[in-house]
Amino acid sequence: MKKLTLFVILLAVCNVGYTQNKNLQQAHKLFANQAYAEAIEAYTTEAENGSLDTLATRNLADAYYYTQNAAKATETYADLWELKPNQDKAILFRYADAAKRNSDYQKANELLTKYTGEEVNVLKDMEALDETVEQFFFPEILDASSAYNDFGAAYYDRQIIFASDRNASRPIYPWTGRPYLDLYYANVNGSAITDNGEFPGMINTDTHESNAVFSADGQKMYFTRTSNDFTRVRGAKVAVLQIYSAELVNGQWGNIQLLPISSDEYSVAHPALSPDGKALYFSSDMPGGFGSFDIYKATINDDGSFSDPVNLGNRINSDKLEQFPFISDAGSLYFASNRAEGLGGLDLYRSKISGDTFADAYNLGTSINSNADDFALIMKENEGTGYFSSNRTGKDKLYRFEALPNINYQIIGNVDNKKTLEPIPGAKVTLFRPETGTLLTATTDEEGSFKFEVRPNSLYKVKASKELFVPIEKDVRIEYSRNTKTALRLYMEAYADTEELVVVNERNQLTQINLEKIYFDFDKSNIRPDAALTLNKLVGIMQKYPEMKVEIGSHTDLRGSDTYNQELSERRAQATRDYVISKGIDADRLTAKGYGESDPINNCDEMNCTDEQHDENRRSEFTIVN
Repeated sequence: MKKLTLFVILLAVCNVGYTQNKNLQQAHKLFANQAYAEAIEAYTTEAENGSLDTLATRNLADAYYYTQNAAKATETYADLWELKPNQDKAILFRYADAAKRNSDYQKANELLTKYTGEEVNVLKDMEALDETVEQFFFPEILDASSAYNDFGAAYYDRQIIFASDRNASRPIYPWTGRPYLDLYYANVNGSAITDNGEFPGMINTDTHESNAVFSADGQKMYFTRTSNDFTRVRGAKVAVLQIYSAELVNGQWGNIQLLPISSDEYSVAHPALSPDGKALYFSSDMPGGFGSFDIYKATINDDGSFSDPVNLGNRINSDKLEQFPFISDAGSLYFASNRAEGLGGLDLYRSKISGDTFADAYNLGTSINSNADDFALIMKENEGTGYFSSNRTGKDKLYRFEALPNINYQIIGNVDNKKTLEPIPGAKVTLFRPETGTLLTATTDEEGSFKFEVRPNSLYKVKASKELFVPIEKDVRIEYSRNTKTALRLYMEAYADTEELVVVNERNQLTQINLEKIYFDFDKSNIRPDAALTLNKLVGIMQKYPEMKVEIGSHTDLRGSDTYNQELSERRAQATRDYVISKGIDADRLTAKGYGESDPINNCDEMNCTDEQHDENRRSEFTIVN
């Protein structure tokens, strides 16, 4: 009977193990076929039945990454590193990018430093870049409340054409769990998309259509479509992206043709035309490039045929993604890339025309880029207007923008006395940007004024301090705005105006903490219990004002030798300091000085002082020095 019971248990365990293995195999298959939304569901269901192994955890992290769930991706990559710390560089890069998308730049810097072998500080490097970029962008989201994903605007007559998943009748795309994309047309009125509808003709199908571009005369278009056939690319069964053309014939779009530069073995996508219409630019992961996707150019011959594609080279392309090219009316190339120095996801880059080629590409900075995907920029550069796409809100959305030359932003401020409203000259003002660790310092002039050059899209902490005043700090957020100057007024209070125990000593004009008299036993320097109670008030004030510094001065009466009194006062001052330090006050904030009998507070001498006058001279003073 025992043997039979054991057999049943073993059989049940084997069945559970078989089921779990089968479920994982199905999850792996979904992942391999880029059905990431379904793969996530399969992996998470399996995770509820027990921990995932290294492969399953890696795939789940990647699936979260590819579906732009940065928080879950970062969390799952961390789990993966717990299982196996030494992952390959591609996974390390995705982990770092997910951390950036999750606004965890500290973690991203740590990972990218390991990835590149050099010290990386993304936000600090971006801060320096922002000082050199030629353009500032002022973006405005379109159709913000819409539940749809919209991206990839193109100019067409007085409208825009864009891709959207708003057609609920289309099949569901397994990667995202949303409908396949169609092309739409619309007018833009302010921040609204109006008069929109499906692009006419036979352009849209049950697969993806996106990223159109039109000839100058409006008679021909090029667009991206996903192939109906699946092929195996780098081990995954996928439908590649291809570029098609269409012509406007008798008011109808037709004559749809697959361009000969397309392939069944790799993707060719995101067409862009040169201003003269003689060259087609596109992105592709064809063999021989620098990275996953590069930007290429093909000449359009007079007979409509195409030259062999030419890679734009390492001034434009890198070992990362380069996608969504656009050539402006001024001849500049704009594109998106997910390079290590970027803010996260795809960032927008620019390369100016230089003779017959393009200059080195550079990141457009924080006025347009975010820690999400920013891509598909189109622009009338000579007008300073355009559109781009971003999923910074969690969905792909269209943005319109105006672009202006680089602008200098400033904080212009004043430091004044809160009680008298008079300016405070000589105050130290610091400007700190927590994201980058940038610290600048200024000193107020005779009018109490100060000024800093700052970068927009940044949070700063502005702090004013001066001896005998309570330091004050304010947070200041600088936004991209046409108002480039931010006015700031800081009001500081003197310690003597804010605390009853703090007074200005009329005899010597020193600002002091006026405590009850501290008593020491005759010829002793140890702190008595009654003295400790008094000193605890000093501790409380110094805890309240963490930057306050105090000199502890100990004085004796005139009786006894100078040497004896000096040494006794020094011991008592040091004992007082040691006690305050023992209560948690930083030693650097306290100095101890013995004055002996050198600074009596009355005019008597040793021979004719009364006991009361001797008692007045035996004292401790607590002078605020900062």
